[in-house]
Amino acid sequence: MGDSYVTTGAMMTCTFGLAPSSLVVLPARTKMLCNVPRANIMDFAPMVNIMPFGMCNTMSNPVVAAATAAKMGVFTPAACIPAVTAPWMPGNPQCLIQGQPALTRNSQCMCMWGGLIRFTTDGQMPGVPPVITPDVSVNVTISQPLTPLEKQQLEPWEQQAYDRELEMAKHAGDGDKAIAADLDRMAKKYEAEGNREASQAYRENAAKKESAAIEKLNNKYSPCGNKGASVPEEKTTYSKEELQSIRKESDKEFVAKSQKVHELDGEIADNQMKANKQQKDLNKANKKVDEASKPYEEAKSKHNAAEKNKQKADENVEFWKHAEEQSQKEGMSKEAVAFNAEQRRKAESDARKASEEEAAARKDMNKAEKKYNEATKERNKAEKKLEKTNEQVKELQKEQNEAIKQRDESLSRSVAAGNALEAQEKKEKHEEAVKRHEEAKKDTREKGQKAAELKKEEDYNRNIADQNFKSAMDAREWGNQNGRDADKGENPFYDMSISETARYDRKADEVAVDRRAADKEYNEAKTNLHNAYEDAYSDDALFDSYTADIDYEQSMAELNKNKK
Repeated sequence: MGDSYVTTGAMMTCTFGLAPSSLVVLPARTKMLCNVPRANIMDFAPMVNIMPFGMCNTMSNPVVAAATAAKMGVFTPAACIPAVTAPWMPGNPQCLIQGQPALTRNSQCMCMWGGLIRFTTDGQMPGVPPVITPDVSVNVTISQPLTPLEKQQLEPWEQQAYDRELEMAKHAGDGDKAIAADLDRMAKKYEAEGNREASQAYRENAAKKESAAIEKLNNKYSPCGNKGASVPEEKTTYSKEELQSIRKESDKEFVAKSQKVHELDGEIADNQMKANKQQKDLNKANKKVDEASKPYEEAKSKHNAAEKNKQKADENVEFWKHAEEQSQKEGMSKEAVAFNAEQRRKAESDARKASEEEAAARKDMNKAEKKYNEATKERNKAEKKLEKTNEQVKELQKEQNEAIKQRDESLSRSVAAGNALEAQEKKEKHEEAVKRHEEAKKDTREKGQKAAELKKEEDYNRNIADQNFKSAMDAREWGNQNGRDADKGENPFYDMSISETARYDRKADEVAVDRRAADKEYNEAKTNLHNAYEDAYSDDALFDSYTADIDYEQSMAELNKNKK
């Protein structure tokens, strides 16, 4: 496939990207090809026109370098965030899309990390049939928001004046209707190049003008006491200087906001890297908590068992102590008293041993609990750090979204101002062509009149010369009859007539030279008039003028919608 124009949806690849991506042209683009927006070289904004290429695999990208470092030097690709800072090159400067060279399939651009971005398809949809504008005789239904006042609302003396002005109001959009008819005719001639949208826009303008005229008329004659009331209209047009200022300031703001978005990309990436590291730290802390939890639970279980053994041993001591006391009180045999005393001593020994074991188990449990609490504390600190970083990322993303919104608004203003300037230049060019045509008409008329006057003067002199020559011939014949030979100078009247004939012939010849020069100038003026007519009133000239008018109105609407 050779070089071709690129539209939205064109597939792209990056030399360092692991997946293809597709070009996005904002819907605000008014220039279409195959019914989809056409691209120009300024459609290079990252994350707006150029989307990510999957994963990035170049170490020149700091995110990839950080991911690789985190893996102890094992190469690790990272998420692609395009960082394109310059327009596509070369484009086609002979075809402008809203004031910028059209984007072609052979165009390329560079990511600041070194990736070369190229097109693999142009995005054009094959087989799309051309849009043919319907005949002007086809009725286009456009809603009329206003209707004339009913007759019973007006006084008789007002009704006549109202009816007259109403007829004029109904013709307020006739000029736009005529232009729409011209565009319909041109659409048939241009086939797919016919601008159906412009034709429809003129019809809508005609309906709006009629509606506004009726509204103004209704306000004037309304019986509700609002006669003559007028609502101040908001400014909807800008001078060339204002448009240039808007575009300059918008471009400046676009660059600043784009830089801000890029800076925030870096901050977000840094914080995401920080969050990834903190997540790893949190995972380690969780692991330590898990590792400390098991010994703590085992130590606590051992302590509980030792505590129960100690309690049981203490109860056993009390039992045998009570048995010994009872045997002594009841005067039992020495053997019985000695047996109880022996059992008491044995129970006391077991109790001391159980107490020592409980103390050792409690010490181990406290030690394990301390490690568990320290690990939990570290985990809580890691959680708070990660939570704080994630909040920072959210705030940065919120700030970036606002910067992207402002950047897109400034881009829309810049594009609208550029389109308005381009449309204004086309309208001025058309006005100059109309003016040249009027000057050419005047010049042609003057030069035609001059040539006609010189022709008349030449004919007059030729006629006088012919009359004098006839008089000379009559004088010669008379002289021959009366013996006066003209050749011998005997006929003075003949000599005088021949002299006058020569004089008027010379004069006619002199005028003929001027007349031929005047004819040449007149023919050149007619050629110039024809060219001036073509420049001013040919289908191509009118088509450009009409569509420029609509483009200008649309640009004004966009600028007024996106006022700062």
